[in-house]
Amino acid sequence: MNQFYRAKGFGVVEKIPNGTKTIRQGGRQIIVRDSKTGCDFIGHLDGKPIAFDCKLTANKTNFPFGSGKVVTVKPHQKEFLKAFKETGGQSFLLIALENGRRSFLVDIDEYLISEKQLLADGRKSFPLVWLEAFEVDQVNGIVDYRKNIIEYMN
Repeated sequence: MNQFYRAKGFGVVEKIPNGTKTIRQGGRQIIVRDSKTGCDFIGHLDGKPIAFDCKLTANKTNFPFGSGKVVTVKPHQKEFLKAFKETGGQSFLLIALENGRRSFLVDIDEYLISEKQLLADGRKSFPLVWLEAFEVDQVNGIVDYRKNIIEYMN
């Protein structure tokens, strides 16, 4: 979809390298993390800077905050997206259900406020019914998030 947006002149959105490198260990190539990135994609659409991180869940009824030491949205990602928005950009999480049939574009402020409220209420995840307000249209199975971003900007 990002290539389509570029071809139509809506903007340029690029994938940020994921902060990993490949090394050899015991005759095998393995991927190790060498730096943290604040988001997965950055660019501009319709003249507005945007940044977003993509999250995938196998859960069909909710999007978990994480369990144990595994946090779904890392603190450095929240900090980057919040700072990006505070300095004039638009920041989001693009959350997809693993089956690929549904995706949700959630503004970072909305995410952080709701996460704080749900955690205070003893919840460990965003229920699907909450996510549905942020559902993204798909065109031929491709996530078309531009319309959602335009709605956030207005």
